[in-house]
Amino acid sequence: MASPAPYTLDRLDCLPAGLIGAKPTDILSIFPNPALITLAGERGPPLWLTTLLHGNETTSFFVLRALAEKYRHRPLPRSLTIFVGNVRATASGVRHLPDQPDFNRIWAAGDTACHHLVQEVVEEARTQCPFASIDIHNNSGNNPHYGCVNVRRPADLHLAAMFASLGVYYRNPSTTQSIAFSQFCPSVTVECGQSGDRAGIARALDLVERVLHLESFPETAPPPGAVRLYRTLGSVLVDPACDFAFGEHGAALNLRPDLEALNFSELDPGTKWATTALSRNPLRVIDEHDHDLTSEFFAHAGEDIRLARSAIPAMITHDLDIIRQDCLCYLMEPL
Repeated sequence: MASPAPYTLDRLDCLPAGLIGAKPTDILSIFPNPALITLAGERGPPLWLTTLLHGNETTSFFVLRALAEKYRHRPLPRSLTIFVGNVRATASGVRHLPDQPDFNRIWAAGDTACHHLVQEVVEEARTQCPFASIDIHNNSGNNPHYGCVNVRRPADLHLAAMFASLGVYYRNPSTTQSIAFSQFCPSVTVECGQSGDRAGIARALDLVERVLHLESFPETAPPPGAVRLYRTLGSVLVDPACDFAFGEHGAALNLRPDLEALNFSELDPGTKWATTALSRNPLRVIDEHDHDLTSEFFAHAGEDIRLARSAIPAMITHDLDIIRQDCLCYLMEPL
């Protein structure tokens, strides 16, 4: 079998001036390929910043633009390494293109061109021993700002608390950038609301600035109440063979139209999620080990699909393409 065609990883030592005033759709004129930008600062080791793993999540682009403007003629307080990810998808305003995998699902073993690209990035990061790693994302649904950690170490929890008072601890999916980087440095994924959310852009930029100025992380965990942490129990998938809609009768799976409003709400057993005329439940819940937990979380009686136990959903989206590409949501419990 022929080896996969390589992705080019451009290496830069400055933020391009073309970023200033640019729009996300201009990105290929600035970064024609994924890029690794290594910027010297007044102290090391570097903060690692991951951007644009999903092309329709633009907050990280505006953080890059703000950094280019602020530090064009002044030194960074700490060295900074930036990975600019799926530039082709960003130019098209989509999560990823049809010929691409999800760029935040390729950070474990694999033999595609995209896997090879991020393996090169991870190897570079290991040699740099980063001070911390921040991966900037947006939600497609209506969610509050929150930080995700994969290891419950004091430094990781402080990173989450510095971003928002809500935090999520997850181990599934296991192929994300933050899980890969958590093996060798404090790591957080920040979820900055929907793309274009000015408050989310400001909050992400503030986190980057604060970490750039931080000399060290406290050795003890944040005080109680600094971050309210939830643990992900499983992800909710829709049967790929099933057509579905929100509040539209006639679909094989009719999800309740206000489902997105339930994000980060504690739902009681018996809460209705959907109706279906199918004899089987087209919703599936899987955990980090790919174990099927559907019967633990959902009861299918008659046409109704209801929660079988209490749970807190997050990242519910009404975007049908993203549900197909990723999942409907995650189910959590408080820690």
